[in-house]
Amino acid sequence: MISPWYNLNFKGKCMTVGCLINLTCAIVMAIEGHNIAIFSIMIAALCGLSTFLPHYQHQDAKDINDGREK
Repeated sequence: MISPWYNLNFKGKCMTVGCLINLTCAIVMAIEGHNIAIFSIMIAALCGLSTFLPHYQHQDAKDINDGREK
């Protein structure tokens, strides 16, 4: 559940990369039998879901102007 790459700004792309790195680490830890992998998976899910927030979405001039009108 990560927002599409083309919808993300720089912060959103960094968040997506961090999510994927965290998920990879969680899988490696789970294979090795570490219980901390559950925490790592939860953090990866939180990072992935947060890419849907407007703060991490690309905004063009039309989006900014529409936001001012509301």
